[in-house]
Amino acid sequence: MNQIIAVCQKQPEILLFLSLGIGYYIGKLKFKGFSLGATSSVLLVALVLGQVPGVEVPDLLKTVSFSLFTFCIGYSVGPQFFGALKKEGLNYIVIAMVIAVASLVTALVLGYLFKFSAGTTAGLFAGAMTTSAAVGTAEGAIAHMPGLSDAMKSAMETDVAVAFGITYIFGTVGGIVMFSLMPKLLGNNLKEDAKKLEKSLSGGGDDTDKVPELFSWSKQLSLRAYKVENAALTGKTVAEIEVLFPQRTVIESVQRSGQSLPMAQNLAVQIGDIVVAGSQFRKSMLAAPSLIGSEQDIEGVANVIGEVLDVCVLNKSLAGKSIAELSQMPESHGLFLRKITRQNNIVPILSKTKVAQCDILQLIGSKSDVERAAKLIGFPERQTDVTDMVIVGCGCVIGTLIGLIVVSIAGIPISLGVGGGVLVSGLLFGWLRTLRPTFGQIPSAGRWILQNLGLNLFIACVGVGAGNEALEAIKTNGLSVFFAGVILTILPVLIGYAFIKMTMKMNSVLVFGSLSGGRNLTAALLTLQEEAESSTPILGYAAPYAVANVVLTVCGSLIVNIMHRIL
Repeated sequence: MNQIIAVCQKQPEILLFLSLGIGYYIGKLKFKGFSLGATSSVLLVALVLGQVPGVEVPDLLKTVSFSLFTFCIGYSVGPQFFGALKKEGLNYIVIAMVIAVASLVTALVLGYLFKFSAGTTAGLFAGAMTTSAAVGTAEGAIAHMPGLSDAMKSAMETDVAVAFGITYIFGTVGGIVMFSLMPKLLGNNLKEDAKKLEKSLSGGGDDTDKVPELFSWSKQLSLRAYKVENAALTGKTVAEIEVLFPQRTVIESVQRSGQSLPMAQNLAVQIGDIVVAGSQFRKSMLAAPSLIGSEQDIEGVANVIGEVLDVCVLNKSLAGKSIAELSQMPESHGLFLRKITRQNNIVPILSKTKVAQCDILQLIGSKSDVERAAKLIGFPERQTDVTDMVIVGCGCVIGTLIGLIVVSIAGIPISLGVGGGVLVSGLLFGWLRTLRPTFGQIPSAGRWILQNLGLNLFIACVGVGAGNEALEAIKTNGLSVFFAGVILTILPVLIGYAFIKMTMKMNSVLVFGSLSGGRNLTAALLTLQEEAESSTPILGYAAPYAVANVVLTVCGSLIVNIMHRIL
């Protein structure tokens, strides 16, 4: 045992990697639909492994891992954060700020009443609000506090880790349960309200799946060839024939006497021509023989090269337009939309659904049509394994410098710290990429590894570094911290709900979606989508989530400075 302890003391990375491996494994385990998640599991394992005496984790490792995490967070939500500053997003900003202020004040009041240390109060806030980034900004504020010995700073950092570990589990699980029960207890029927919202967004149709717009839910584009035998079509143009189908159909090719003709909307067809039609709707394909003529073997008739491509919306003139408006644009011809994602969440495809900047549209159609649309819409997100490390490196440098700036407010020195500064830098670089999409690409896989590994490696460092002091802190304040965490998990959401009801008129689906975003709880969004049997809660979630990621992270530093001044 002494040899094992000696090895761990010399090579602390062993404990860190064990925390990651075991923590991620435990985080995947589910009991009746609930799981601890990776972050809380890694922290708990790290606190246990931190009982090995004499282990020192380098501060540099914590700083670097946390910087990578916060930069990727800022980079991801930057476009939505600045997009929310526009007029139509102001309501969602207000909701996020109400929840943030309510949670900050609640945490400070609880910290004062329970006589918690500054570190414990900051950890309480980070865990109950499931804002792991606030742990880093709190520790950054502790590190830059003047007049404190290294021992005092170490004790405060331990308090942050312990309080975070105690409250994070209920902050997540309790938050999920709360968002599952609140709609019912408050008399809201999410299923019915989701149907009403979908109906309003679909233009009032009873069956949104039958709306003959540009976009649909179908997963596959069917191409078939038909011989023109209907004499009524003689002299009609391609555009005139397309509108005869019961649902959206595109003519991709016309062949005459064995030769393919140059495609144009004003091309007139003749008896005996072979036309290749494509649609996502079965009804159109069934109607084609009676409208055009007998079906032909498509093999050898035409070679239409299709493409499926994810395109990031960067064109400012398109952002804010509804799907119905986009469908009327000439450039939309031949295009079908398979999916819209916003912050990695599926957005419902309905006629009046508005496209936001940096939404990812998955288009399907002929290669020429898709490539033409990609140039108009923004930037094609082609599969790549390459991350622009120039942007990551420069962003972290600039963010670190921003974090060094100290501003005195009411005699209290306030700074963003390294974590908050890098978060701001990430926001700026994420937004700048919407202006210049050819640089700074971080593919989703690269973003995941930098963000998740950065966060959980930082959490592992915090847990292992807390060491034996964690047990004493749990014995001293464990029960009171947990109780305070329950209050902090629930109260800001109730305040946010009351504020919305008194000042705004919103569909309950958007209300609870915005509350889950302002609460920074993605798991609650998934719960709401299951309850509503609809993806519409994402429409209220995205903007508050972007704002909450920034504001709640900065609160970690504020709490430490304010509580230290009060105590």
